Amino acid sequence: MNRRKQWWLAAVVGLAVTGIGATPANAATTSGKYLSGNVGYVRTKNAMYVGISKKTNGKYKQVKVKKNTLLAVGSTLSSDDGNGGVKTTALFTYGVVNYKRAKTLKYKNMATIPFTKANFKRVSLKAPIRTQIFLAGKGYTANSTNTKAAPTAGFYLTLDNYLQYYSKAAMAKDRYLFGSRWAGTTNVYKPTSSVKVSKVTVKGNTTKVDYNKALQGLPNQKLSKNHYRLTITNQQTTGSLGILPVDDTFDAIASWTNYTVNGKAYHFGEIEYGN
Repeated sequence: MNRRKQWWLAAVVGLAVTGIGATPANAATTSGKYLSGNVGYVRTKNAMYVGISKKTNGKYKQVKVKKNTLLAVGSTLSSDDGNGGVKTTALFTYGVVNYKRAKTLKYKNMATIPFTKANFKRVSLKAPIRTQIFLAGKGYTANSTNTKAAPTAGFYLTLDNYLQYYSKAAMAKDRYLFGSRWAGTTNVYKPTSSVKVSKVTVKGNTTKVDYNKALQGLPNQKLSKNHYRLTITNQQTTGSLGILPVDDTFDAIASWTNYTVNGKAYHFGEIEYGN
C-alpha cells in the first residue's frame, strides 16, 4: 500500500498541540487545572519564563515574557502527577516572527512548562491567514520532466506583523518553505524583501493588509502616499496535481486552495511525497 508522509511536518512548529505519552491529553480535565485539547496559541496571564532565550552580545539569555504575550504551543506532554492525577506540560515559542528577530531566538526542545489555566489562556488568531505561505499562480505546476513541482515566488504574514516575500530563486533553495502550507519556527527563512505591516482587517473570506512601503515582488495597491494594501481573498476552490515518480519508489501529490491577491492568482497548498 502506498504510504504517504509529509516530510515538512517538523517545520510546522506551533500550529497544533500534540499529545505525547501513554496518558491521553484530555485526561488533564480531571482536575481542571490544565488546558487541554488542541491549543495552537495562548496568551500569558503573568510575566514568566517559558523556555525562550535571546542572543545578545553573542550570548543567549533567558527571556522573561511579559503578561499578555502571544505564544505558539509546539507540543504538550501529559503524565502522572504522582497523586493519581494528570499533569500537562508544554513547549512554547514566539511562533513565526520576522526574520531579524527570529534569528536571535532559541527555544527549548522539550515540553517542560506547566500548561496551567492560571498562567495561560487559549486564543484564536484574529487574522487566520498569518503564517500561511501564498504562492504565485493558479496552482502548482510540474517541472519539465514532471518529477517535482516547479518553484514559484511567494510570501507570508508573520505573527508580529511583517510581510516577508521570497523570490522564485529563494523558494527553490528551501523545500520546506516551498512545499509547506505554513511557515514554521524550526527553520528561519531569510526573505528576499520584507515590510512592517500597519493594519490587518478580516471580513468574511477577505483579509486586507496595509503597509507604508511598496514591497518588491508583490502586486502592491497604492492607496495614497505611504499607504499600500494587499487584499487577499479565499476563492474557496481547490486543485491538485499528480507528479510522476522519480524512480519506482517515490511519487507526489500537490494540492491547494485558490486565492487572489489584489486580483492576481495565488494559491495556498502543500506537496505530499509518498513511497
